[in-house]
Amino acid sequence: RARSAEEKNRRRDDILRAAERLWTTTTYADLSMNQVAREARLAKGTLYLYFDTKEELFLALLSEHLHAWITRTAELLQERRPRTPTEVSDALLDSSETLTPLRRLLVLLGTVLERNVRPELATEFRRDLDAQLGRLVEHMPYSPATTLRILRHLYAVAIGWQQFSESLPGLDPNTGQPRQDAQWTFQSEFELVLRAVVDRLAAADS
Repeated sequence: RARSAEEKNRRRDDILRAAERLWTTTTYADLSMNQVAREARLAKGTLYLYFDTKEELFLALLSEHLHAWITRTAELLQERRPRTPTEVSDALLDSSETLTPLRRLLVLLGTVLERNVRPELATEFRRDLDAQLGRLVEHMPYSPATTLRILRHLYAVAIGWQQFSESLPGLDPNTGQPRQDAQWTFQSEFELVLRAVVDRLAAADS
């Protein structure tokens, strides 16, 4: 058993990293807590000292990825101090590269995680997310209401294209794997929609 706070935090991180490694090759539905325990080299009972359910574990993993993205985006906005819609879009696009794991977790949030975790955990997650998003509002050149509308569109487009890339239209019929152009399609279409949204909402905000 982990005895110190540092040991507990390290073991918790080991569990999250084990789940993340497994998730790259195993679907969420097929991934079990037993597998995570084996990958983390822990007894199953020890795993449940940290997370009551698989949903709780993945909600923690999502929270970790969201915090990392918000921190990176806030730092980028603070450094660049964008003022025009083009500059804002550039910053958001640069901070959103290589975010496939986060997008996959966000797909799970609305379809699985929030429906199956304890209500108090879901509420805590939402409160924490609202507080974190406040860091982005501080560094955007628009009103809080407009900034949050932009971020909601960012969220909707990101998970929409991620779902499409994992669905039948986005899969190669011969291999069952994502088509070679799937990531290219996501990046180009994501940029197209994001720039249009920022341009439109920035104009309405002025």
